[in-house]
Amino acid sequence: MDFSDVSDDHYRKHLQNIDVHPIFILGLHRSGTSILYKMLVETGAFNAVTAYHLINYNKLLVNHLHGTEEQAKQTLDAFFQRSQQDRGIDNLSLTADFPEEYGFLLGRRTIAMNITRGNKDLFIELAQKIQFIAENNKPLLLKNPYDFSNFLYIKKEFPQATFVFIHRHPFAVLSSTMKAMRLLLNGKNPYTTELFRLYDILFDHPLLLALSRCLVNSLSSLGVCLYALISAASTRYYLKNIARLPPCDYIAITYEQLCADPQTTMNDILDFLHISPPKPIDFTRFIKPRKTTLDFSVTHMKRFIYTYMKRYFRAFKYSHKIEE
Repeated sequence: MDFSDVSDDHYRKHLQNIDVHPIFILGLHRSGTSILYKMLVETGAFNAVTAYHLINYNKLLVNHLHGTEEQAKQTLDAFFQRSQQDRGIDNLSLTADFPEEYGFLLGRRTIAMNITRGNKDLFIELAQKIQFIAENNKPLLLKNPYDFSNFLYIKKEFPQATFVFIHRHPFAVLSSTMKAMRLLLNGKNPYTTELFRLYDILFDHPLLLALSRCLVNSLSSLGVCLYALISAASTRYYLKNIARLPPCDYIAITYEQLCADPQTTMNDILDFLHISPPKPIDFTRFIKPRKTTLDFSVTHMKRFIYTYMKRYFRAFKYSHKIEE
């Protein structure tokens, strides 16, 4: 039987009574959420949102119930092999099972890439689909930098939610952001095109694309100022509201901690989550130390960045004279 015209709408009854107890990894963009997500998923102790889930969202139940899930994943793996083997902004290899941000789905279906009243049901449906097709009782692990300054709303809507926050030196975050944006705008990235509707649309408007490229140019101060102000607003939210979360509901680490002692840091997180991995895992193999080289645009705007993010620098004892 051909199921090409059948969507998950026919199988929504399977999602009834599926409870979700989400664990959110949150931090600024380029703060280390992706590598932390990957490391936790590698334990085998969690269900996670993957590239397959996002790209094949309308067929997740169909593929699972009719035995075509592996075929769909193989097709996606073949696409990655033909088009690109990593994300293009880092060295994380792409497969159908690559852990990814749920915000891309929210953004594709609604304007907002964070959880809101308008897309909460979509988020719940995604979570229920993943738990259903996983056929296990593992907790659902998610990550989405867009929700870093949204955790109180998430906790209100999902009282059972738990959070893992990751922080990184603002100079390094902004430098990595500028470099990543430059790479994404220099040429159309096939993987990002599949996930991010606005990114795809941008390449159909040459003037907007040219303006965006100018904004993130290494000689541009405007792009750094914009991202610094956005980051400052997010970190102010965190510092102002983190005490409103019960201590038993969150753990906070830094990217620097993770790189310096990955084994201890990851074990601390797993202990906090009351998770015992099915087998021992060497977390040090995920970390490849490299010297921080700040982007010229960030180096030029250090004083501006520090001025607007001073409280965050002080809260995590980050020096405003980071070595380059």
